[in-house]
Amino acid sequence: MQSLDELEQSLRLLLDEHEQMRNDLNALREKEKAQREELMRTHGELYDLQQQYRALLAAHHLIGGDENRQKAKQQLSLIIQQVTRAMEALKN
Repeated sequence: MQSLDELEQSLRLLLDEHEQMRNDLNALREKEKAQREELMRTHGELYDLQQQYRALLAAHHLIGGDENRQKAKQQLSLIIQQVTRAMEALKN
């Protein structure tokens, strides 16, 4: 009778462990989904920033004066910083 009780206890422990693993798997799936959504959002932002960068670069080439050139450089620096932050977010 003791063996049957031990078997029943082992079975309960295995079932509890199985349930915990199932819960962990579901939590990991939700985390993966959230990370994929964040990755897609960040990718979209990166694309937009790249488009802005290209537009500003083209404007920079069209601008002739030193004052305007300095403003364009500042804008480009800002966009590069934003792209860098977006790329860092993609890495995480």
